[in-house]
Amino acid sequence: MWPLAAYVALVLALFVRFDDPARPRHHGPLVASVHDLRVVRRQHRVFYALLVAAPIEWWWRGRPAAAHQLLGALLFLGGVVGYRVAGGTLGAQLSPLIAPREPARLVAHGLYGRVRHPMYAAELAMAAGAPWMLAALFSAGLAAVFAAVVLRRMRLEERALRERLPEYVAYAGRTSRIIPYVY
Repeated sequence: MWPLAAYVALVLALFVRFDDPARPRHHGPLVASVHDLRVVRRQHRVFYALLVAAPIEWWWRGRPAAAHQLLGALLFLGGVVGYRVAGGTLGAQLSPLIAPREPARLVAHGLYGRVRHPMYAAELAMAAGAPWMLAALFSAGLAAVFAAVVLRRMRLEERALRERLPEYVAYAGRTSRIIPYVY
């Protein structure tokens, strides 16, 4: 049962937030085209489907609990930590949409000093780690679909950032997309 307990703990760590009420919140307007909204919705739907399907498959497969599943748990944990750190680094620039939040400014410090999309890298780690930690082979297919959707979103987001931020072209030239020195 340890895989399910670890899974529930990691999902809670991903979704439960504790905000400092004294910290100012940015409530600027969010702008998105219908196409961009479709991409964002597709990304979230596939991710949530994966998070629901993996534990169901784990249960259906007889609740496996092998040592190699710990690697999946560590990958999922790394994804949750990376997601939180990357989101914290973005601060007021964090947006659920593809276009940057106004007033747009380039964030190029912290994790963003090495890679352009650490938050997406973290999401991909979670999407790979969840089925691995639960030995959910069929759910791994959803992780592959999720990766394709995230890669599409990255391309759209980079186009939007190039249009809004002239310095983004130089930044993209000196950083990798999601894996330092690789991609």
